[in-house]
Amino acid sequence: MSSLPPGRTRTLALTAILLAAFIDLIDVTILTVTLPSIQADLGASPAQLQWMLSAYTLALGAGLISGARLGDIAGHRRVFVAGVLGFTAASALCALALNPGMLIASRVAQGLFAAAMVPQVLAQIQLLYAPHERGGPMAGFASLTGLAATLGPILGPALTEADLAGTGWRLVFWVNVPLGLATAYASIRLLPESRAETPPRLDLPGVLVSTAGLLLLLYPLIAASDGGRWPGWATGCLLAGGAVLVAFVLRQRRAERAGGSPLVAMSLFRHRSLAGGLLVQLLFSVPVMGFFMVMMQFLQVGVGMAPLEAGLTLVPWSISVAVLAALGAAVLLPRIGRLTVRAGLVVLALALLLMARTAAGATPDTGFLDLLPSVALGGAGMGLVVAPIIQLTLTDVPPEHAGSGSALFNTVTQLAAAVGVAAMGTFFFARTHDLAPDVRTVGDAFHDTLLLATALLAVALAATTLLPRHAARAPEAATTGAATG
Repeated sequence: MSSLPPGRTRTLALTAILLAAFIDLIDVTILTVTLPSIQADLGASPAQLQWMLSAYTLALGAGLISGARLGDIAGHRRVFVAGVLGFTAASALCALALNPGMLIASRVAQGLFAAAMVPQVLAQIQLLYAPHERGGPMAGFASLTGLAATLGPILGPALTEADLAGTGWRLVFWVNVPLGLATAYASIRLLPESRAETPPRLDLPGVLVSTAGLLLLLYPLIAASDGGRWPGWATGCLLAGGAVLVAFVLRQRRAERAGGSPLVAMSLFRHRSLAGGLLVQLLFSVPVMGFFMVMMQFLQVGVGMAPLEAGLTLVPWSISVAVLAALGAAVLLPRIGRLTVRAGLVVLALALLLMARTAAGATPDTGFLDLLPSVALGGAGMGLVVAPIIQLTLTDVPPEHAGSGSALFNTVTQLAAAVGVAAMGTFFFARTHDLAPDVRTVGDAFHDTLLLATALLAVALAATTLLPRHAARAPEAATTGAATG
């Protein structure tokens, strides 16, 4: 074992891996508001614009489990750096795109390399920090979701309007290049190499089956979410995807019992923290991830805000997430355990109910101050959930399965994001379909969608009984260093 020096060096290492996670998260939200510029420049069709957004999520969600296993086999640092460099190169290709097809293909490449990069982030945090030290790092990781959701709609228009050297919308992708190169350099210098003491083999049939199952689930959730009507073929794909994943689970169980190297060790689900945490994360993330998309529709289409103004309206949410994530993980979780998550879900539900009241009475004059209380309160509730839920979910996962545990968490989060956007989007657009998109129509649709989100949060609250009462605290419960690979 070789331990990473504490203090400044470890903090810089953490900064490097969190920067990579942030680049991944913001690469979806930052593109949303730049699509009109891309359409005008490349002559993209509406369907091609949709796939510029969806191709990334689809590739990322389908590849996360395989990316985590590659980290266990080849070394977490090695795979992380390869993912960062590949993501950087794919970003450059996006910026150089000559036509819509090239941009979509480059977005697929971005997603695949991100699938190698992202699982190593939580794995590195688990390996670098003992359980009693993880509050701050986990809070930092968790707060990135709210930060990306807020900054994306702000940075997208700002970078496009900056038009440095005539780059226009391409600057949204070019900015990833220096950030990616700096992250890769810092990771090589600062992160220790680590992998499982007995590296497993890559289960190629398992990779193919799991990828097929995830694609069958994710594709209809993404492709069918546009237009407000749920097609029959999407239901068929979901049923087929579920059947394929059931077959995958059965195959993984047989491989593990036979002493093989399954892609996912099904024995991990015997740990109450992992099974319960993944369920709560799914139930929590569906309404939250869908909320951000519908909120932007309400602000821009209903109230009539410009993209930059709409993004600035969500800044208090991002600030509250960051502050309360740190407080929840470092202060409240060690003292009251899973009650932190429960309190966060209650606060978030109250915020959405308050926002629903504002939406029902919205006018074209509805602005920042009208939404400030509910936005700030919602970010606080989300912050109390996102950091503690990661620690509670992974608290019982052995260090040698850190990559697999974090991949399962990230896969569930990606799946929940797709389900949330599809379910909330379909519910919302069904209430505005064939109606004039005025503030009354959109406000009423947003009001009803927020009530649905609140109901889902109530189910998540009930599921918290499956969480462990407290996260692990003892330093000896996890590896503070990493084996040299």
